[in-house]
This record gives sequence, structure tokens and C-alpha cells, in this order.
Amino acid sequence: MLKLFDYLEDIAATERISQLRNPPLLYTASEILKELGYEEPAMAQEPLDRAMHACAALNIPVNFNFRKIYCFKDGEMVTDWQLSELASYLFMINCNPLNPVVAKAQLIFMMKDKV
Repeated sequence: MLKLFDYLEDIAATERISQLRNPPLLYTASEILKELGYEEPAMAQEPLDRAMHACAALNIPVNFNFRKIYCFKDGEMVTDWQLSELASYLFMINCNPLNPVVAKAQLIFMMKDKV
């Protein structure tokens, strides 16, 4: 009987992961950084790397949640990332918690499901 439940848990986990495929890419890393009060776009690299590693560790396709884009800003081409809701969450929680805005956003995310 336990084997049946293990199998059902595997199916449920697979179904949840498949729902994460092809999510809408609603946000950009630069928009999130701006909302968090960061001026330097280079501040995005470490949280982006960590967020991508988290997706990979969970067997969630990185390329469905993160898409590199190119934009013109002030006459020069810059790179940015389009992020799904999951990628945005993972990106934000991997930003520096010493920033009070980041810490507050992390607390809001943590409390969101508790209310």
C-alpha cells in the first residue's frame, strides 16, 4: 500500500512541475531591481545565478522561466532577463537581505500563504 502512495506522490509532483512549463514571462530583472532600490544592474547576477540553480535543482526547466533579452537604454544595448512569477520569486529571495526593501519583500512572500 505504501508503494501506491509513493507512486501517487510522484505523479502529483510531476503534474505540478508540468504546470510550470511555459509560464508567462511577466517581469524583468531590471524592473525588480529598480523596485528594490538597486541602481547597479550588475547586482542582478548573483541572485539570478542562484535562482537558476534552484530551478535546476528542482528539475524545473530554466529556459521556461528565464529568458535573456536585449534592450536599448540610453543609446546602448544592454542585456536583461524576462522572468516568470516563479523565477521572480526565486530571484527576489536571493537578493541581499541586508537591503531593508528586500527583507520586507521576503517577509511578505513568507507570510503570503500564512494569512
